[in-house]
Amino acid sequence: MKHSPSPTFKRTLFPLIGHTDIAPYLCVLFLLLFFMVFGNLLILPAGSRIELPTSDLRSLTWDGASFLVVAVDAAEQCYFENQVQPDLATLQTRLATRTASPKGPRRLYLEADRRVRYERLSELSRIARDAGLTEIILGGNPTRRTP
Repeated sequence: MKHSPSPTFKRTLFPLIGHTDIAPYLCVLFLLLFFMVFGNLLILPAGSRIELPTSDLRSLTWDGASFLVVAVDAAEQCYFENQVQPDLATLQTRLATRTASPKGPRRLYLEADRRVRYERLSELSRIARDAGLTEIILGGNPTRRTP
């Protein structure tokens, strides 16, 4: 059996002949750069906005003692350990469990929105005392002093 000679095909495609176009690479590079620089501004973080009143926090000194943080938004919803507390009884139970140990925290740092009623703040201070906390620090935005 004789083999017939295979037909010869003429190649018309020659890769990388001529100038390399960098425009597609730059488009992808600028797109990636845009998302890296502005990516955190495109998606807003979930959470509640709390507008703290201004105060002079330089008078407070931290002595190294541990503390607990409770935040209250304008709708008077309480947050403890990054979780919404449905009612004040649940908040008091969670505060009491954290302060139950002899070396547990004894301070409460209260970050309350400027529109929170005084009655709500007094309820939170009563709950903190009942839970075993001995000191409450009302947080605020530090005022900037110009020399």
